Amino acid sequence: MRKYPSTHLKLAGLLVAACAALALINALIAPTPSEPVTIPIPAKEPPQSVAVRADQIEPAPDLPQLIRLTVKNGDNLSSLFAKARLSAGDLQRILSTENADALADLRPGQNIDVQKTTTGRIQQLRYAINPTTTLITTLRNTEYQTTIETVRPDILLKTLHGRISKTHPSLYHAGKQAGLSDNLIMAMANLFQWDISFALDLREGDEFTIVFEALQLNGELIDEGNILAASFVNLGETHEALRYTNSEGETGYFDDNGESLHKAFLRDPVHFSHVSSSFNLKRMHPILKRTMPHRGIDYAANRGTPVRAAGDGKIIKAERNQASGNFVVIQHGEQYTTKYLHLSKFAKGIRASKKIKQGQTIGYVGATGLATGPHLHYEFLVGGVHRNPRTVSLPNAAAVATSEMQAFKAHVNPWVSLLRETLIKN
Repeated sequence: MRKYPSTHLKLAGLLVAACAALALINALIAPTPSEPVTIPIPAKEPPQSVAVRADQIEPAPDLPQLIRLTVKNGDNLSSLFAKARLSAGDLQRILSTENADALADLRPGQNIDVQKTTTGRIQQLRYAINPTTTLITTLRNTEYQTTIETVRPDILLKTLHGRISKTHPSLYHAGKQAGLSDNLIMAMANLFQWDISFALDLREGDEFTIVFEALQLNGELIDEGNILAASFVNLGETHEALRYTNSEGETGYFDDNGESLHKAFLRDPVHFSHVSSSFNLKRMHPILKRTMPHRGIDYAANRGTPVRAAGDGKIIKAERNQASGNFVVIQHGEQYTTKYLHLSKFAKGIRASKKIKQGQTIGYVGATGLATGPHLHYEFLVGGVHRNPRTVSLPNAAAVATSEMQAFKAHVNPWVSLLRETLIKN
């Protein structure tokens, strides 16, 4: 065997190593299609967990929800809350707040807006008492607070004129034709009730004028305010009502001479359909069939119609007998007495010795005693002598004080001029 020098052997080893390395590089750079190469990718480290306290977690938003409750006949706040599945506990807390009394007087058609959260908490309740007044209950922290929010409407003066005619023979129909609301018609009737019987005295051609406050909000008529001046021409006589507040803050209605329109007695103590029997000292009694004095007025009216005290006074009798049925007698000072017969029943609390106010209900129309149908028999006595209730002169309330006449005239003269100018134009 031939021997090679050691240097040759070293060179050969190096050559073999170089060829092996070259082969490996070629294999990596240019692999064959049948043997794909997979290059491993190092795995990502798992995320680290972070401890979070419960008080650091932001809750999901508790968005408010608006619920509108519409009042229907027979509803109250409890029934409305129950229908809407609102908390009875919240209701009790709301009702216990100051200023919440208005919630007890709900009327059909009114709306109550309730804002609650998805968790059922009532955040706010809004109730429009009237167009200018809103009750607002709000949850603040853990307690409810109720406030009354008011807006001031614009006040405009409005004048309306009307006339009694064949097609509009009643105050109501003539008033509606002239554009008056039910409230204004009633207010005007109350002003002149001591001088005019609107059931008996109206005639074709009678006319009226009123000047009143029209309340507007955002350009819309929302309500009517006070009547500032009014006139009514009845049977050729002109009656005027002028509103005036004296230096002591007392407000009333007066004629242009400062005499009060308010009389000490109502002319008619009941709303009636007609007079079924007049004052007649020689009347034939319809039941007893003999001539007997009829010392009062019989006002025919529906059974149960309220009967009002004609004036301030004290009840001296509230009894029943065979002829008069249920009857009430009222003493008005030393000079005047009024009697009310054939009542179906007495009003609650009516008894002898009880003090009574003008217009207060004392009983209800009936047909007790000697009566052929439901009516009120009304008597008016002056100094113990019967007088015709329809024609007797009624005493006035206090007139404008002499010391205030100059201020009174300055205040009412423009209204008087306006009323009379309107009358001439129409």
